[in-house]
Amino acid sequence: MNTEPHAIPDPAAPTAPAEEPARPSVVKRIFAVLIPAGICMLGVAFAGLMVATRPQAERTEEENLGLPVRTRALQPMEADVHVDAQGEVVAARRVVMQPELSGRVIAMNEELVPGGRLAEGDTLIRIDPRDYRAALEQQQAQLENSRVQLTQEESRRVIAEREWALLGRGASGASEDGRALALRQPQVRSAEASVRAARSAITQARTNLSRTTLDAPFDALVQAESVDIGQLVGPTSQVATLVGTEHFWVQVSIPLSSLARIRVPGFNGDAGSSALVYQDVGEGQRIERSGRVLRLLGDLDPVGRMARVLVEIDDPLGLQREEPGLPILIGAFVHVRIEAGHLDGVFEIPREALHAGDVVHLFGDGHLALSEVDVVWRREDTVLVRGLEAGAELVLSPIAVPVEGTLLRRVDEPPAAPSRPPEAESPEPPSAEREG
Repeated sequence: MNTEPHAIPDPAAPTAPAEEPARPSVVKRIFAVLIPAGICMLGVAFAGLMVATRPQAERTEEENLGLPVRTRALQPMEADVHVDAQGEVVAARRVVMQPELSGRVIAMNEELVPGGRLAEGDTLIRIDPRDYRAALEQQQAQLENSRVQLTQEESRRVIAEREWALLGRGASGASEDGRALALRQPQVRSAEASVRAARSAITQARTNLSRTTLDAPFDALVQAESVDIGQLVGPTSQVATLVGTEHFWVQVSIPLSSLARIRVPGFNGDAGSSALVYQDVGEGQRIERSGRVLRLLGDLDPVGRMARVLVEIDDPLGLQREEPGLPILIGAFVHVRIEAGHLDGVFEIPREALHAGDVVHLFGDGHLALSEVDVVWRREDTVLVRGLEAGAELVLSPIAVPVEGTLLRRVDEPPAAPSRPPEAESPEPPSAEREG
């Protein structure tokens, strides 16, 4: 393989000069400056043209339509008012039965158990009467003996009078006491007194014999009993506790301001105001009974400082009804609605429409009017007032800063949202989907 040696440059030999790059011409430089400047000037001119030819918005003053409010026209009405109260049912008649004499119980009423019902005159227990029957027979024998003694003394008096007449001694010759002794008048009076004492003893013996049976003093419900056959009882023994079934009482507290409108016997009327007593027992069931105000108690409720009245419930157990239903029992917490009369010419407004100082907001000729009213009666959700004119429009909407003369405008109440049909609320999936 032939190889040629590389040529080695001679450092002493002269080098050729390097070629210079070509420079742009003057025209190109001018165009490079003018074209951007022209574009900028054209943009500025176009922007100025757009600004100069823009449409001018017409200035209009905003119309004040007023504060939107809901209103309601008011008309005078008649209303029956009542006082709502609450209380606990207590017994109107309660008695602890105790025998009046001692003895052993030999018989007992089957209804003498807690919750048993007794009619007036029913026998509760019977005490062994043998001792008291024997005492009666003894007194009857004593009466017979006293009658015999009286007969004897009267016969002796007759004999004494005859002897006195045979002796011929006049009344003037002896003292009155001597003549009375001679005619045996003191002995006759003593025999008569013995007869009267024997009769009284028989009456007492018969009374004791009748007391061997303990009877119910009224129609009653047995609340408690503590006796049994064979038990030895006495005047200190408590046989049973009975409560009357004809009436129960409810003690309720009412405001003093409402007392004047309630009829109370002996206070401001002959007959008490009617009342409705009811008790909610759950599951939509309510027990209702009629009643009336019986009397006003002489002291205030120590907690609320309110007046206390006693309401009487008629037939609380429903025994006089064809279908008794559920009874109102002693100790139940019940609601009482007492009639408080009739009001004429009043206006009914919502409670939230009555503001501080008994002031209401009215819609008058498109402006707000503030009117003070006289509150006659307060209900749970509404208030009965006077001092308004028929047809006045009550403002129902709240106003943050109520100022007399504020411009208002009426608006309708928003319609209630339509309820979805039951089948569209929660469609039931097929059985296969429920199981899967």
